[in-house]
Amino acid sequence: MQTKIFDKKQEDLPAGYIVLDSLPHPIIILDNSNHFVWLNHAAETFFNSSLAIFSGTSAEDYFNPNSVLIKMINRARETTSSLSEHSVSISAPKLKDTTVNIQVAPFYQNNEFTIISLQKNSLEQIAKSRNIFKGAALSMSKVTALLAHEIRNPLAGIRGAAELLEPELVRENRELSKLIVTETDRIIKLLERIEKLSADRQLQLEEINIHEVLDYCLMVNSSSFGKHLIIKRDFDPSLPMIFADRDLLIQLFLNLFKNASEATSKNDSLTVKTSYALSMPHSASDQYGLNQLPFQIDIIDTGSGISPELQGYVFEPFVSNKLNGSGLGLALVASVVSEHGGAIEVSSSEGETRFKINLPIETVEKNQKSFNRLEERL
Repeated sequence: MQTKIFDKKQEDLPAGYIVLDSLPHPIIILDNSNHFVWLNHAAETFFNSSLAIFSGTSAEDYFNPNSVLIKMINRARETTSSLSEHSVSISAPKLKDTTVNIQVAPFYQNNEFTIISLQKNSLEQIAKSRNIFKGAALSMSKVTALLAHEIRNPLAGIRGAAELLEPELVRENRELSKLIVTETDRIIKLLERIEKLSADRQLQLEEINIHEVLDYCLMVNSSSFGKHLIIKRDFDPSLPMIFADRDLLIQLFLNLFKNASEATSKNDSLTVKTSYALSMPHSASDQYGLNQLPFQIDIIDTGSGISPELQGYVFEPFVSNKLNGSGLGLALVASVVSEHGGAIEVSSSEGETRFKINLPIETVEKNQKSFNRLEERL
């Protein structure tokens, strides 16, 4: 028999529910079959739906049954203990992907109900995570500076071999040879910068089309380590140009795509989505101050996921989910995002891993042309 859903009229609510209804963050109560029993006013606002709409609905039908939230609910009931998780991405009808902190706890006799509390990440939490990125940037600088000199020599040999082979290749294979030369030159330029590392080094900013950069990286991906992946593009064509370091962004996306390719199998998918999310404020680094980071890139794969115990540490150097991984790829990603005054988040469960990158439209105050053009279109 389905548990009764309490009406929202104050006289129908038990005393405890009246207290919960006054809280400013979303509260959900489920019965032991995971059907919705009650939502407070903040939850109705959060999900843009009334309690009546949830009547008779199962949480497993409303949310992705493989999501972190559903797994937490089931785990809390099985262990009869409270659970909490930070920076979890959730999505639902009428709700875009949102990062929240989740607390789940069974209560009442025989764990008849489960109570769920959702709280959006605060700017302070985001700022704290950005400190991790800055630490990753510093560690990566030290590590890569030691390796740079030794890597440049074999790269020069690879480049020379590709140039010698090109005249002997059939026409359709010459593009691959040119790709080797182009990528080798780009890596050598990066290594030259690494050898000149200093605390006040500047980004090589230029106006770029993010979709051209993503298309280039996807081409590299499909030509090498990501041949097995089904590529899906969901680009917002109205996005403006941004000012960024092109080479560093290429390095960032190639690392994320390679990471996805190593966690996936044949016929798994890699989805790259761009969007404008003005409602996503973040605390940027001290260099940029408080900022809006509306330029959003989501990179989603359908692979095996990141183990829950590592999700909070994947951007730290030498932390890896892979058997023989170095743990440097995602640390470099965090470093590049931090240098651009952006923020990055990860959420993962079996069957879906999502990296969400938010960047400012402009990274320097004097470059306002793109943002002004965007405002005129909105």
